[in-house]
Amino acid sequence: MNAAEAMAMTVGRIALEHYLPEKRRRRRANTVDGYESSIRCHVLPRWGEKPLGEVTRDDVQRWVDELGGTPAGPGGTEKAYKCLRQIVRWAMDKWGIYMADPTRGIELPRKRAYRPETLTQRRLKRWIRGMVGCECEATAILQSALGCRPGENYHLEWPDINWRTGAVPLDGSLQETSEGLMDYPTKTAKGERTGYLPPWALDRLHQIWVELGRPKGRIIGCLSPSQVAYRIRAWAEKRRLPKVTMKNLRHTWGTLAAQAGVAIQDCAAMMGHSDIQTTYRYYYALTAAQARRAQRKVARAVMGKTCEDMYAGVDLRFTGVPAPMARAA
Repeated sequence: MNAAEAMAMTVGRIALEHYLPEKRRRRRANTVDGYESSIRCHVLPRWGEKPLGEVTRDDVQRWVDELGGTPAGPGGTEKAYKCLRQIVRWAMDKWGIYMADPTRGIELPRKRAYRPETLTQRRLKRWIRGMVGCECEATAILQSALGCRPGENYHLEWPDINWRTGAVPLDGSLQETSEGLMDYPTKTAKGERTGYLPPWALDRLHQIWVELGRPKGRIIGCLSPSQVAYRIRAWAEKRRLPKVTMKNLRHTWGTLAAQAGVAIQDCAAMMGHSDIQTTYRYYYALTAAQARRAQRKVARAVMGKTCEDMYAGVDLRFTGVPAPMARAA
């Protein structure tokens, strides 16, 4: 196919017949499932019948502005825009199309800062204690104690746990896709790491393992990830435990680690972040206590601890007349 023919092809045909099939050969199935969902929900209704050569920057900007005011919101709008951008640029590279990229310079709606819902130390402890007896208690313990990604947790097998040291290799991820359950490597190369269970978690997991007859398969057994998440949620709701998702248990671990004073580089390595800025952005928010401690340190070093220290030798008597007015008089 030459460039002229490609430019006459509709965006929908490029996406469904060329772009998505090629991506499925090279990307994880669950990743491409996400692309396809956004493309079908938001891209095709607007651009499906539009020839590639007729897509203009102004049209794309209007579409983004309109989509931002729908239930898709800023997050869904950004994802849909990025899908359209990938399709356009992929087609330009694929067939050697030389044209102005209509997806360049688009202003996206501002997204609110992401604030995951996490548990406090006390509420997490209550949640863990309340999970005793649950069919998926072992998975709940691992998620609470390791702060791993849910897929990494679902991938684990009982023989992975070193009962002497508490070491747990996090080297894979189990994902539900349109093609069924799939085992993948970790999200990034730095994501492949070893977690270490604290004594309370290691001892309780060993008790569960022995009670189950020392199994050798996956810790979640024959359940799928969605079934595990549902059963944990249903158990917690029935017993009126704090509400928290598997993903937010990971966020809870990161938040508590930061509050406990764990160095940011150590927290990033333990959570498998490829970029330390991700750890800083989500977990190292300045608390009121930290801000007060910082102010005390600055005061001691520069300004003095008390008002008397700061204004020693200065006449602080209030005359009742602002200085500018006094000068004018």
